[in-house]
Amino acid sequence: MAKLEFDDEGSRLVEAINTVPDTIRRRQAIIRALNLKTGERVLDVGSGPGHQAMEMSPMVGPSGKVDGVDVSDSMLKIASVRCEDISNVEFHEGDAVNLPFADGTFDAVMSSMVFEYLPDVPGALKEVHRVLKSPGRVAIHGCHWGATLWRSSDPERMAHMLKVWDNHLEDRQLPQTLNTKLRDAGFEQGDHAVHVMFNPILNENTYSHYVIEFFKGYNASQGVSQEEIDAWADDLYELGASGDYFFSSNEYIMIGKKL
Repeated sequence: MAKLEFDDEGSRLVEAINTVPDTIRRRQAIIRALNLKTGERVLDVGSGPGHQAMEMSPMVGPSGKVDGVDVSDSMLKIASVRCEDISNVEFHEGDAVNLPFADGTFDAVMSSMVFEYLPDVPGALKEVHRVLKSPGRVAIHGCHWGATLWRSSDPERMAHMLKVWDNHLEDRQLPQTLNTKLRDAGFEQGDHAVHVMFNPILNENTYSHYVIEFFKGYNASQGVSQEEIDAWADDLYELGASGDYFFSSNEYIMIGKKL
C-alpha cells in the first residue's frame, strides 16, 4: 500500500489547499469542536504547513501555547516560517506513536486528516492519552473517501479512479471504528460532528480543485495510465466550465475525553 509523499512539492500542494475557503471553514469547525480556552496548551498531531496551529494561537492567548508535531521536514519548515512571529506556537519533529512530550502535558490534542494514514492507530491514541492531562480531550478529524460523490460523464472511469485512490489510506474505514478505538485507548466518548466538503462549482478557490491534483499524482504512481488520468481530469474541468459540476465528501470530527 503506497502512501502519499509529502516532499517539497507535496507540501506546497497541501499549503495551497489549506488556503481555500472550504478548508478554512473545516479548520473553524475543528476549533469549535475542540472548544479551546485561554491559557490552555494544545497539541496538533500532524501539523502540516501550520495553518491550524496559527489559527488556534489566539484562542489560547499569550498565556497558552500551541505545539505542532510532524514527521515531514518540508512541512515543518513551511510551518515554522508561517508562524515565526507568533510567540506561543512551536513545532517539533516527531511521530504520532512516539510523541516528544512528557505525560500530562496538554489540555487538548487535535489531529486533522492524519489518523487514517497511520499504521498503528491504537498506539497513536495511547500516546495521545498519555500526553493529555486529566481531564483533557482530543478531537480527531478524518474523511471517509468511500462516501464521496463526484459527478462524471464516465462513472466507470470515476469508480476506478476512486478505487485506486482509496489505496493511499492505511485504514479506509477509520471513521466507522474510531469511537471504539478511542474507548479502547481509555477515552470516554464526547461530542461528534459531520463536516461536508461540498463543491457545486469548480475553480481554483475550491477544495476539489486541489483534490484533483492529488488524485492525478497518486494514481499515476499506482500505474494508472496518463491517458486515463487526463481524460478523467479533463471531464471534470469540462463539467466545471459548463456549470454541471458536483463534488461532495463526508468528514467527521470525533471527541474523546480523558477523565
